[in-house]
Amino acid sequence: MIDVRSALATRAESLTSRNPDLSVQYTVYTDDRNEWGILHIINEENKVIGVEFFETENSWRRPGAVRDYNIAADEGYPVAVVVPDGIFMEFRRSVLDRGGEGFSTYLYSDFNIQQMVRV
Repeated sequence: MIDVRSALATRAESLTSRNPDLSVQYTVYTDDRNEWGILHIINEENKVIGVEFFETENSWRRPGAVRDYNIAADEGYPVAVVVPDGIFMEFRRSVLDRGGEGFSTYLYSDFNIQQMVRV
């Protein structure tokens, strides 16, 4: 399984090093089978200006995932879903079939994040 904590930390450091006025908060979630993370990008006025979901090979398949992406987008945030490189096409097809809209999809490699495996 991809180490979501490391991926979130790497992304947070990248964002804040490029723009010190930003702050980042992230949380890792788990259920019986999966782990995923949500990262909030916050400006100097303490307002959320972006939300990024970090998924593993299987976490995006959880029943509420697409609903969560859509809710964040409906609240007016720019939303990105970051998925492992090897599942992009399957993810996009499935998400469209499940009614996903209003968010962008990125690969871990798009953000220069190594897909480290948690042991």
